Amino acid sequence: METRREWLARAALAGGATAALTVLAAMRPVGAAGARPALPRMAGQRVLVLGAGVAGLVAALELHRAGANVTVLEADQRIGGRSLTLRGGDVLPDGQRVGFSPGLHFNAGPARIPAHHAAVLGYAREFAVPMQVLVNENLATRLGPGEMREARASLRGIVAELAIKALGAGMLDQPVTEAEAARLAELLRGFGALAPDGRWRGSPRGGWARAPGMEAGQPRTPIALQDLLAPGIWQGVTFAEGINYSATMLAPTGGMDAIVRALAAALPAGTVRLGARVAGIDPSAGRVRLSDGRAEDAQWVICALPPTLAAGLEGWSSARRAALSAVPQENAGKLGIEAPRFWEADGLYGGIAWLPGTLSTQLWYPSEGFHTPNGVLVGAYIWDNARADRFAALPPAERRATVLRETAALHPDLARVAGADVSVAWGAMPFARAAWAEWSEASRARLLPELLRAEGRVVLAGDWMSVLPGWQEGAVASAWHAVSQLR
Repeated sequence: METRREWLARAALAGGATAALTVLAAMRPVGAAGARPALPRMAGQRVLVLGAGVAGLVAALELHRAGANVTVLEADQRIGGRSLTLRGGDVLPDGQRVGFSPGLHFNAGPARIPAHHAAVLGYAREFAVPMQVLVNENLATRLGPGEMREARASLRGIVAELAIKALGAGMLDQPVTEAEAARLAELLRGFGALAPDGRWRGSPRGGWARAPGMEAGQPRTPIALQDLLAPGIWQGVTFAEGINYSATMLAPTGGMDAIVRALAAALPAGTVRLGARVAGIDPSAGRVRLSDGRAEDAQWVICALPPTLAAGLEGWSSARRAALSAVPQENAGKLGIEAPRFWEADGLYGGIAWLPGTLSTQLWYPSEGFHTPNGVLVGAYIWDNARADRFAALPPAERRATVLRETAALHPDLARVAGADVSVAWGAMPFARAAWAEWSEASRARLLPELLRAEGRVVLAGDWMSVLPGWQEGAVASAWHAVSQLR
């Protein structure tokens, strides 16, 4: 069985970075966390939760509502885990100090929520977290020799023309009547915006060479078939049709960390203890040993640490440690850069531009603050493991230089006007060590039965245990599953 990483690598080799992303979109299945668990009353029971990411905070909240006495131990000096929003004045573990202007932010971790991820959005709704639309696809962004809309219109036109020709040649597998064939041909002409004779000659769907005003507009010349076959073109056209990437996409106004802050605020004061690094665990006793030598005891422990960090705790059985150590992980990287909003003058309001064959891979335009002076571009979003490792190996200044050089193909003047930047390589973040799990069917079948069962008084949680690794919806699903095991 080919792993997701191998499939992505092969897709990238065949079609560029966009091909890999399209495959990734198809492989992440749709799903919501389901119904919240119905917990018995847990008054008087103490539960320790290790990790104040989304999974840990959701587990803590539901246990608190069931009457448990909950303490969340977080090694970092902040909550949220990989739900990391950076603002001016923040300092990263590698010493980078964020220099963004007041009011600007950069979601260095999760940045979008599909509208069908009902569990995480349910908490946002419950706590009145303001949400906004995130423009995941913008047909005005560049893709190969033109705009996304040009590539899409030309691809559909060519496919529709070929289909009509196949229809006329009687090449359908199933018989159709003459009337049905006529209706199908009419459908195909509309689908591809074909001329009355069934040929693709271009249409306003591809944009205007001369915009209409007092006179009729002139559509652009269609993109040639040979150009559509270039690496990274056709895959980008279908990217946003992936179920977890299609409209409507959402994001909390002002930063993704608004959700974790709302979850934490719903807990009693003092529930979350920052800077509490766990060194060991005794599953049979429900005991957690901190790095300072102190110990904490509880009826139950929910370990919501990333698997690499959890595997390093002393006290696991050999089977549990081996399974945690074997969870396949993927690195990822992002770079945010402040700049005047020159892109809006070109009609670019949100959306993603692709940079096939580059380290940067993608450029995202901000979906908020339209027509304000400055915004934060996601100058690079790198999910391929090999590229992300290369990105992580570069000093921050070289990451910036690389991104500015590669994005010059889209915006030659960006290097001249670019302001403060910050970059995150998740494999190098001390309390993450990876971006998400990279399960194959074989590794999931081999490892998850061990990881899903309680070991003594300890239950695991984390998005990496769900079928939605890397998504906050997966974190909620895992938290609900974990707390439902406490009986």
